[in-house]
Amino acid sequence: MLQAVTLSTNKQTTNLSRVEVRDSDKGEILESFILNPDGTPYDLTNKSLVFNENKDGNKFVSDDNVEIVDERIGHITYQLHDQVHSARGTAWFDIIDKSNGSKIDSTTDFYIEVRDSLKCTVYNTTYISDLEKLKQQMETLLKQADGELQAELQKAEQQLDQELQNFRNQYNSLSADFQNQFNAAQNARQQDYTNQKNAINQDWTNNKNQIWGQWNTDKSSIDKQAKDTIQAIKDNAKQVLDKDQADWNAKQHSWDDTFSRIVKEWQVKTNSLNSTVQDLTTKFGNIINEVTDLMNNKLPDMNAKTDAVQKKVDQLRTSLGQIDWTTFSRRTDNSGGVNLLPNTATLKDFSTGHYGDSDAHNGISIDPKSQWSSDTNINLVKTKIAYVWGDKAKNAPLVIPGGVYLPAGTYTLSFLARTNGIDDSPIFHFGLYSDWTNNHGGAPLATSDAVNNKWGRHQITFSIPESYYHTTLRIQQNDDAAIPGGSIYFANLKLESGSIATDWCPSYLDFDRLDGRHDMVDSPDFNTLTSTGIYFITQPDHGRNYPVANGGILKVDNAHDSRIEQTYYEDTNDARIWHRQYVESTWKPWKQIPNSDEVLPVSGGSMQKGSWINWDAQSPYNAHEGNIGGIQWNGASDSIKIFGDNNASDNLDLAIQLGDDDSNHISFRRADGDEVAAINMDGYYTGSVGWNNIRSKPDVAQKSDLNVNVIRGYNIETDQPGPTTVEQAGKPVLVDQATLATFARAYRDVRNHTDYRYPTDQALNTAINLNSDPYLDTGIYKIVNCATINGPWPDTTRRWYYLTVIKYDDNTIYQTVDQGPERFVRTVSKTTNSYPQWNQFAMMNRVTDLSDRLQGFTMQQTMFQHRVDYESPSGTISNQTVDFNAYKETGILKVVNCLVQNGPYKSDNRHSVFLKITNLDGQTQYQTVYEGDNLYGRKLYNGSGQWHKYTNTPI
Repeated sequence: MLQAVTLSTNKQTTNLSRVEVRDSDKGEILESFILNPDGTPYDLTNKSLVFNENKDGNKFVSDDNVEIVDERIGHITYQLHDQVHSARGTAWFDIIDKSNGSKIDSTTDFYIEVRDSLKCTVYNTTYISDLEKLKQQMETLLKQADGELQAELQKAEQQLDQELQNFRNQYNSLSADFQNQFNAAQNARQQDYTNQKNAINQDWTNNKNQIWGQWNTDKSSIDKQAKDTIQAIKDNAKQVLDKDQADWNAKQHSWDDTFSRIVKEWQVKTNSLNSTVQDLTTKFGNIINEVTDLMNNKLPDMNAKTDAVQKKVDQLRTSLGQIDWTTFSRRTDNSGGVNLLPNTATLKDFSTGHYGDSDAHNGISIDPKSQWSSDTNINLVKTKIAYVWGDKAKNAPLVIPGGVYLPAGTYTLSFLARTNGIDDSPIFHFGLYSDWTNNHGGAPLATSDAVNNKWGRHQITFSIPESYYHTTLRIQQNDDAAIPGGSIYFANLKLESGSIATDWCPSYLDFDRLDGRHDMVDSPDFNTLTSTGIYFITQPDHGRNYPVANGGILKVDNAHDSRIEQTYYEDTNDARIWHRQYVESTWKPWKQIPNSDEVLPVSGGSMQKGSWINWDAQSPYNAHEGNIGGIQWNGASDSIKIFGDNNASDNLDLAIQLGDDDSNHISFRRADGDEVAAINMDGYYTGSVGWNNIRSKPDVAQKSDLNVNVIRGYNIETDQPGPTTVEQAGKPVLVDQATLATFARAYRDVRNHTDYRYPTDQALNTAINLNSDPYLDTGIYKIVNCATINGPWPDTTRRWYYLTVIKYDDNTIYQTVDQGPERFVRTVSKTTNSYPQWNQFAMMNRVTDLSDRLQGFTMQQTMFQHRVDYESPSGTISNQTVDFNAYKETGILKVVNCLVQNGPYKSDNRHSVFLKITNLDGQTQYQTVYEGDNLYGRKLYNGSGQWHKYTNTPI
């Protein structure tokens, strides 16, 4: 049993789990749990699954022998076909609707790594379960026809006219039972053909082009086999002239057994056919009928018989020649063979080094394709370009970063390359080296074809005798020859299994969907790149709605389809950054984000003439948000602030705020620094006043009996003073009305932040965004019938609830949502633009439900262990009589010193064994007996079946 794999049906992420097998293993069980995109178990009720794998070498596997263990929780097992062990590849499961046979879903990919065992490895080829059944049926029929024809044609040549008559008489004496069975088989097949005609004909139309490709691969060998078979019939016809009548009797008995088996198995075979068999099976039936006709009529002319057989073989060859096998092959977004080298698109960490002379003069530059757009054949380049220079050939290697593990076998490294020479003669050859070659004589693994001064595709095909983790892998001409033009250029590097170089593609190690990276885009419409992720843009000026013509990297953040952020990082020395937004179905214009040399540094600097510092609050008319921006100076303990104070409706004051105590003042000084006047913290002006120069000067009374209006009450709710009284100025302690208003606002602010009866604000019948103000300021907010964006729910259904916000500062803001009995919380930050997911407080009934589900899962795991763990079998029987025909339920039975009946033995004796049972469908079970080094197995059908002993020959 292999390690279990959890597979999601969410295609926006990539699983890329690794399953490791050895090519010498057989019958391993892959266990998997299928999940919905939201992480919940996938319900497989009334569904079936098909295992698919794209293997190295352009081969594939498609097998529907997948067992659903528990359909409710998406639990499946799959016994790996032998061809899965032959080569590594990328696999997935298709989910099929049993009611109509259509594909409705599929899982994410996972990677199957095949390790070597002994040097004898599995032959790597394509496997499709339905086609394998067709192939086996075709081989059986052809072998049967070949054997029967060969024997009959030999006798026809021997006996000529007289023996022909004897043959007819003997053939006519065949039992009526055989004839009836054969006719019944024919009738059953014809009826099945009629019932399946429409569905299978449609499958044939869809798949015949696909079958053609596979047939082209095998056609030459089938042609040769057909010709050899016919020639063998002719050559051997005269070698058996002395065969007597006993041969015919033996062959007649063989026919009885053969056709009886065909009658019994044919119905099972036809029921399992689900693609591409109608026309082929019809043609096979025609061939069998005409072969039988040949046997019955015993054509006296040997050449006529041979010609008739040749004609039928030609018909079969023609029919199979019309089949296109290639369309069974499935492609992933990674075309061609698997690239074993990561980072070949960006050439990140590729380098040169001192692998020639210790004092080598060399260097490397990784350039964008656009920098060499005038090169010949530049259209072949799909990656960045490695530009390597050096004083001689061996001093300019291209070093591939990291290491790569290569099992023993054949591999091909393909790449684009050119020199900087002026002559297009192919004179430069590269070898492939690694630490393995350093330790084995220093010779390269292999050498490339010649390279000239024009971009061209080259390859190095090599074989390694042992599995090895290669480091310091490098491409190098290891001699003292001069480099044409002093430099070499590389692109499109790809290392793959096999001797055939395929088109460049990224490595599977580069397909990290979790971090949002996408494939390179050449000339896109930026308005269409709306999925969250990273895009490598090569030629934006060939597309539309781009910010600048130079290539670079586009970062897309799609928090909601109505709100998208795009940031473009220009790939130039200036490294400029551009940004724009998509808001309410409209793209805003691109704006450049200033870099460090365009911003006034912290250490100070000069501003251009006419420059402004603008604080634009863009507040509503009745906003009272206070400080909207200004300048601050800090001393040891004191400070000075000058800022705009938006403290009333349509009222913006310039405020000067001094220090942490009342000792500071605003000073007016001469050029030499001497103070001539000041305004202290009491509001007094210390300088002189020229009253004659003041317009509308006040009529100031200087009498001790000056009267003032005194307010004895204040309405907090309306910010209005109560009744006034006239009193002598020196008697009451006066409080300014503005001070009372400030006190009233402070009181209401505290009350509105703590009392749900007086919320800070409320929203009614609208849409609100909890990632924006005012819902990021301290307070209680009553939300009534509103659609909530960035709330704790997956949709924007209108809801009623309270939102409580506690703001410590812009970096730490606590939000709590209370809706009925449910509470959701999170902590956000305006400083870091962090708005994480909401967390829900668990209620007791949900905790209890989760506990119950966990307990049920634990019980299922225990039951599953009893079915697969020999240390914990389903049951143990000791010192009793055991009838193996009675055990039909899936599990493992431990038998200790028991008298075994209906076991794999010629007599009933006592044995100590393990009996493993797999219940297929209630009628059919598979039983396996493990006894020491001996292994027995059988198929139990309706309570009976033949035991078979497997070889235990020492290796």
